[in-house]
Amino acid sequence: MDIQEFEIIVPVENHLERIDSFIAGSIEVNFSRSHIQKLIKTGNIVVNGKEIKANYNVKTDDSIRINIPEPLVLDLKPENIDIDVVYEDSSLIVINKQPGLVIHPGPGNWDGTLVNALLYHIEDLSSIGGEVRPGIVHRLDKDTSGVMVIAKNDLAHQNLTGQFSSRTIDKRYRAIVKGKPVKEHDMIDLPIARHKKYRQKMTIAESGRESLTEYWIQKIWNSSMGTFTMLELKLHTGRTHQIRVHLSHTGNPVVGDQIYSKKWDKYKVPYLLLASTSLRFTHPETREEMKFEVDLPEHMVKFISRLDIMSQPGGSNN
Repeated sequence: MDIQEFEIIVPVENHLERIDSFIAGSIEVNFSRSHIQKLIKTGNIVVNGKEIKANYNVKTDDSIRINIPEPLVLDLKPENIDIDVVYEDSSLIVINKQPGLVIHPGPGNWDGTLVNALLYHIEDLSSIGGEVRPGIVHRLDKDTSGVMVIAKNDLAHQNLTGQFSSRTIDKRYRAIVKGKPVKEHDMIDLPIARHKKYRQKMTIAESGRESLTEYWIQKIWNSSMGTFTMLELKLHTGRTHQIRVHLSHTGNPVVGDQIYSKKWDKYKVPYLLLASTSLRFTHPETREEMKFEVDLPEHMVKFISRLDIMSQPGGSNN
C-alpha cells in the first residue's frame, strides 16, 4: 500500500490547540476531525516521533508527522453532489463552487470532491488533468467559493490553460479583511514561496515566484467589533494562497483565515470570507468574450449584515 507522508510544525499562535482541530484547519486536505482521530488511534499521526492520544493539545514547534494510506485501488466514483451550473455548452462548463468543497481527490479525501460531482453530472471531461483531475483547468482553495471554468474536451483545456498562463484571463475576487489598507487602490508586488519551516504555509520570500495582486477598496465598516474592509481583488498571477498571503503580510488578513490570521476564530464564521466573483475569458472555440459574475456566498452576506448592524449608532455584536 502506498503512503502519503508529510510533516507540519506548530506555529506559536496554535499553542495548546487540540490536535484534531489544528490539523483540520492547517492543511488543504479535507480531513474530518473523526478521520484525524482515527489516524491518531492507528498510529498514522505522531508528534515528535511519538504516538499521542486523540485529545492531545499541540505545543509550539511540535513536529506532527502524518501518514495517509492510499486506497488499494484508485477508483473515482461519480457522486450526486449538488453543483451550481452558471453556464454550459459542448466545450466547457462554468460553475459557482460552494465553500468547503475540495476540487479534486487526493490523500485524505478520495471522494466527496468537485471532480466526483462533475463525473456524475457531466458525460465528458477533458483528460489532460489526469486520472484525478479531469477537466480541472484552475483551482480554488477548499474554503474559497465562487466562479470556476471546467473543460469538457482536451482542445478547450489546452486553450484555457494557455489563457491562464499568458495572464489574459480576468479573475476578480471579493474579500472581507480586518482593518483598512493604507491605499484606496494598490498593486501588491511581493514574491511568494513555500514556508521553510511551516510547510502547510506559503510566505513572502525574495527567492519566491513573482506574485501580483491588485485591489480596490469597496466599503469600510467601523463597527463595535472593529474596522473591516470589503476589497475587490484582481489576480495578475496565480500562486497558491496568493490573496491570503499578500493580505496577511500587509496587515489586513482575510476574516476566517485559519492559516494566515492569528485570530481567525474570533469572528465565528464557518468559512473564509473570500469568493471568486467574476471570470472573463475568450471562448476556446467561438473566440467570443465570455464574462460570468456570481453573487457573494451566504456566509459572507450574513457577516456583512452583522457589520451593517454593528456600524449603526447603538449597534451590538449579536
